[in-house]
Amino acid sequence: MNGNIVSLRAKYEQAVGQRNMLKKQLTDVEIRIETQEAHLINCQKARTIIQTVAETTQRKLEGHVSNLVTMALAAVFPDPYTFILRFVKRREKTEADLIFVKDGNEGSPMDVSGGGPLDVASFALRTATWAIKPTRNVLILDEPFKYLSRDLQSKGSEMVKHLSDKLSLQFLIVSHIPEIIECADKVFNVTNENGTSIVQ
Repeated sequence: MNGNIVSLRAKYEQAVGQRNMLKKQLTDVEIRIETQEAHLINCQKARTIIQTVAETTQRKLEGHVSNLVTMALAAVFPDPYTFILRFVKRREKTEADLIFVKDGNEGSPMDVSGGGPLDVASFALRTATWAIKPTRNVLILDEPFKYLSRDLQSKGSEMVKHLSDKLSLQFLIVSHIPEIIECADKVFNVTNENGTSIVQ
């Protein structure tokens, strides 16, 4: 009988020990869950703040870029497109749509316009991108208006001059188009003589 009591006592003490160990493990798990829940709440708050800041920044960028490109188009063309930069969410990512608008109709610049408006919009987009985070105040461009019709080249050149003055930005432009060259502050003529570039 004493042997049974000793055996039962040992089993009881073992069960109490296991119960105490399980209680401690349960307490540890509950603490970890509380910590993770607090971390999750903080992450959700941070995500909300980041999303709000991103959306505000995107709206400002949409306005800034849209206005600059639209002004550039209006400076060159008698019946210009309006340009819209629109940020949209697709597949859980933010993408930028570039849109030309005329007479209330929206379309992709590649689908609704010729090369001239694309040249001007591309030039203005490069300038707007630089203006968002200016680095050196020089942009180097190679034939930026090669598809702009000849009768509008001088207007394109005037628009470059206006942006240069307004943004304190220097443009180094490679061009063989006389109307572009005429508005330049300085002109360097480069010729090839026997494989050597001669600059005048």
